[in-house]
Amino acid sequence: MNIYIDKKDSYKRVDVFLKEKLDLSRSYISKLLKQKNILCNNNQIKPSYVLKENDFINIKIPEAKETKIVPIAGDLNIVFEDSDLMVLSKPANIVVHHGAGINSPTLVNHIIHYCKDLSGIGGELRPGIVHRLDKETSGLIIIAKNDNAHINLSLQFSQRTIEKTYIALVANNIVDKDGKISNLIGRDKKNRKKISENTSSPRSATTYWKKIRSYNDFTLVEAYPKTGRTHQIRVHMTSLGHPIIGDKLYFTKKSAKLSKNLKANISRHLLHASKIKFIHPTTKKKITLYSEVPEDMQKIIDIFEEKN
Repeated sequence: MNIYIDKKDSYKRVDVFLKEKLDLSRSYISKLLKQKNILCNNNQIKPSYVLKENDFINIKIPEAKETKIVPIAGDLNIVFEDSDLMVLSKPANIVVHHGAGINSPTLVNHIIHYCKDLSGIGGELRPGIVHRLDKETSGLIIIAKNDNAHINLSLQFSQRTIEKTYIALVANNIVDKDGKISNLIGRDKKNRKKISENTSSPRSATTYWKKIRSYNDFTLVEAYPKTGRTHQIRVHMTSLGHPIIGDKLYFTKKSAKLSKNLKANISRHLLHASKIKFIHPTTKKKITLYSEVPEDMQKIIDIFEEKN
């Protein structure tokens, strides 16, 4: 696959550029460069190579090695599937892929039990994973079955052409009908679990939002992230003074008063990836998929509806 470099991406290191575009680790990119699986203008280059306008990068992903992740049977809510990709509706409270301190079965364990052949571009720990959702966030997630699909979908994400819609229940009554939040965020300097503007690694983040319904001290909103930063919607709604209900990092006692009944029925932050639009990597047709609000979140919405 070839990627052509335009003016806005020139002057970037090739490893930094490909990390942004394809969500690969820089160590994996360095390995591919060393193996001549990534060439620039048909020449071998180093990770530190600075890109120029009109350069073209050729990427060849080697066949995936057999993964050491243990296949584990589990229910998968498959919304769409063909030979190139799957789109799942992920339940809340399941981690997408393995990482430090994660010992419980992940979504990847269940996926490789169902689908033996997945894209290897994500590396051994996250085969097929094109993008991620937080553990407690439910909803739509795309899984690539082959490397061509993985590269194509990763580029769509990096070029911000994939449209995502989230539904969230947030604290306090929002007065405005809609809005936009755009700032620089990254890992917080004081609390590494949090994302904030107080960071040494700022990255641009933009979210549009629209009010759907007000419930006295709470509001149902739709959020449309244009970038895909960690905790983005959670951080942005918090910055507006409307943290997501149930968010253990950003929702505090001062955010809003929750009744005992609400507390008893909330076990996670109430954020759901409800809709996604993308171009199919092979057919080039536009795909639009939906996921209904899960039962636990709908239960809270119903409680609010009864009071209004």
